[in-house]
Amino acid sequence: AYGKRSSQLRRNMSSSSVDIVQHVSGNFGRWQLRSILLIFLCKIPTAWFMACIIYTAPYPQRGELVCRPAAWNATQTHRSTDRLFSVQVCNAYAQTLSRSFVARWNVSQTVTLPCEKIEHHTEYKSLITQFDLICSRRVLVAVTQSFHALGALIGGLLAYQALRTISPRRLMLLGMLGQIFCGNLTGLVDTYQLHIYFRCLTSLCCTLMYSAGLFILNDITAGKARILVTTLSELFWSIGLVLLPAISIYFDDWNHLYIAISSSLLVLVWLHRWITDAPRWLLRHQRVEPALRLLLESATLNNRMLPLTLDVQLTQYAATLSAMKPAGYCQIWDKETKRKQLIYIHFIWGCAQVLYNIILLMIRSLGDSQVHVNTAALAFAEMLGLFMGLYFILYTRRYWRWAGTLMIFAGLCTYLVWLLPESGAYCLLLHLLPFLIIFIIAERNSRRVGLELIFWLLLKFANAASIAVLSTCTGEIVSPAKRGILMLSVLSFARLCLVFSPLLSTLTVVHRLLPITIIATLGWIYGLVMRLLNRYYWSTEHSHMDQVLTPQTYRRNSAVILSRCSTDSSDVSSYSNELKRSFKQNMAVSIAELWHINYSAKPEGTTQEELPKSQSLHSI
Repeated sequence: AYGKRSSQLRRNMSSSSVDIVQHVSGNFGRWQLRSILLIFLCKIPTAWFMACIIYTAPYPQRGELVCRPAAWNATQTHRSTDRLFSVQVCNAYAQTLSRSFVARWNVSQTVTLPCEKIEHHTEYKSLITQFDLICSRRVLVAVTQSFHALGALIGGLLAYQALRTISPRRLMLLGMLGQIFCGNLTGLVDTYQLHIYFRCLTSLCCTLMYSAGLFILNDITAGKARILVTTLSELFWSIGLVLLPAISIYFDDWNHLYIAISSSLLVLVWLHRWITDAPRWLLRHQRVEPALRLLLESATLNNRMLPLTLDVQLTQYAATLSAMKPAGYCQIWDKETKRKQLIYIHFIWGCAQVLYNIILLMIRSLGDSQVHVNTAALAFAEMLGLFMGLYFILYTRRYWRWAGTLMIFAGLCTYLVWLLPESGAYCLLLHLLPFLIIFIIAERNSRRVGLELIFWLLLKFANAASIAVLSTCTGEIVSPAKRGILMLSVLSFARLCLVFSPLLSTLTVVHRLLPITIIATLGWIYGLVMRLLNRYYWSTEHSHMDQVLTPQTYRRNSAVILSRCSTDSSDVSSYSNELKRSFKQNMAVSIAELWHINYSAKPEGTTQEELPKSQSLHSI
């Protein structure tokens, strides 16, 4: 009960406190929309850089890699029949020759020969062929993604410190320029060590860019507009995933793909001039004149009223903001919010972010023949999940419970992947609203590929809904002053988990279904924890859904309420007869008030103001 009351109190505090910045600029308008769209566009190259490993490091296919052991002589290496040699990717077997080999080939003996050199026969020049990331070095593909997560972790902590002295708008520009420079170097270097180093730096710059952008979005929006902006910001990440397959087909070299992705930010650098700065950040650093110019611009574009003493009020508000000390990390553990609940939210964020990234990266395990279509299908599933999460937030009271239940359902259903048939060939129709994707399967095990994709899509859909709820509602469990440091804490913990999570992809050498089983287990476990968190926090702004009134019940209860509003009531006693009739015609009550009407007689002399809250009348 304490958690429910405190959650409602924090909601009321945040909704009722309207400062001078919000009073002038409003919650949302044309001024905010321009910056919102430009900041959203920054999500697209960020998504490209994170997910490009799907196309820069594809799994080698049969016949693309040839092993050349040192023990083979020239005659043996040019044998054309596979009766003599069974060549695989990571090892080779030399058949012991004898005169009667042809007659008894099925009872042959083999000798294992180590691979001294691997020849690549592929049209696409990938990271794997560039740095020989196969066999025992295959884990290094996952290490590149781990360094990307490491860069995001360092970038988040660095952005929090940099925003104390550097304005968000300038930090965004520095992040863009850094991503262009480091991203191009990532694609131009010729050693693996330099590649992962610059990949980490590029990820750091990406995090600086969109962290500063999110800071601006939270500063210039308020109310329901902030909820929509925070949730829909992930939508452009999904749009980036849809566009990435279309971009990758134009490049046959991983270097060119990195350069194209990094150079695309030149357009955003040019558009950066139309991104606004954060007015409250400027006021907190005593930069009243730039803040005044921003607010005058916002009032002009949004057609808002301006106070005649705006500059004086801004000066006073700047002094108030500068006197406020930011909350420290230890303050979120001061037992104002139960520590158990804080542990819950950190665990949920860690698991959700692991699933959010690994599900996308593991799509490579379904094969390269349909990787472009599969990636786009995951992006569409993520879009639908975001809208589902937004529905939970806006129109349900217990969004934690609904998101957790959906994740539990998706995780438990994924265990059915072990029951899929091993082989087959048929046409599989996957109905993904609003798109119909038809996969025509014609190769070995392709039936499983199509069926497995259904479970990946279900996990992606449920996890995207959970991410939407987490991104928007995490701050509600603490007071407004602590929300920034709490978000830094949960995001840092989630990115720390991401550093080690790419190693899950290497478990396919044990069994190809082991990674998806672990992911599904993490999914339903953190869904269960979300349901536990629902016990403490839910939205009390949405009333409980009442039963639909029948016409008879409506007529009876409305007649009782109208009869109680007698003409000698203190509210309408001074009205003329025409006004009294108009008052009764325009009177309106809620559905809940009609259901919970008190049939006891109204005491003598009781006025309209003394009626119970459940029987309060509202004029329309």
